[in-house]
Amino acid sequence: MSIDSDVNTVVGVEYPLDPLSRAEISRAASILKDGPAAAESFRFISIELREPAKDLLRAGIETVREADAVLIDRAEGRSYEAIVDLDAGIVSTWTQLGAGVHPPFMLDEFAEGEESCRKNPEVIAALAARGITDMGLVCFEPWSVGYFGEDNEGRRLMRALVFVRDEPDDSPYAHPIENFIVIVDLNTGEVVQLQDDEKTPVPAASGNYLPKYVGPARTDLKPISITQPEGPSFTVTGNHVQWANWTFRIGFTPREGLVLHQLRYQDKGV
Repeated sequence: MSIDSDVNTVVGVEYPLDPLSRAEISRAASILKDGPAAAESFRFISIELREPAKDLLRAGIETVREADAVLIDRAEGRSYEAIVDLDAGIVSTWTQLGAGVHPPFMLDEFAEGEESCRKNPEVIAALAARGITDMGLVCFEPWSVGYFGEDNEGRRLMRALVFVRDEPDDSPYAHPIENFIVIVDLNTGEVVQLQDDEKTPVPAASGNYLPKYVGPARTDLKPISITQPEGPSFTVTGNHVQWANWTFRIGFTPREGLVLHQLRYQDKGV
């Protein structure tokens, strides 16, 4: 099955291992919001296809279209896994994970963590003591902490490495602020630790390769023009690709990345 733009309308799915459509993801989220994830404090980490058992696929048995979801309740600091039956429109399972279990960071958490660092008075004062006063040029790069320590057990922590630009379009990675790390609780926005150790000079060498830094591009190479005047040699229909003698279906998962299904090659008519 699949879901069209109306999340309550079920239509056909060509292949049971095709990734969830945008509408299916929206439907899964709506089902969860109408159920155990109704609170505003819940955030969706991921929603992906729950693949049916391979023995059912081999036997040609029609399978249920399901979604695996990972969520976090930022008010409680707890994470959850859910299975959503998209055919029946119900939450099949709802599991609270252990207190020390954390799902991956979300993209918007990167921005939130960086903003918490940028506005923190202690961070601002410590950078000023190093001669850095323009916070608009400071870059906080988020990483997972790994080991949290007993005092911070269960907290959702981000470890920010810090860099500074010479100008807004500068590459920050050429100018790391050494021995300066900020630890942020992403659920509360609190800076829980500032590691401000030995002050060393920020590297001044530029890491840019724009013409205004390194001069104009070379002119001794002739241009290359690649065209297909008769169009491409492949066709894409939904998730199905046909290319010369090859046919296959394209899928994608958060863990494995690109996944190919039903790979076939026609060799001399076979």
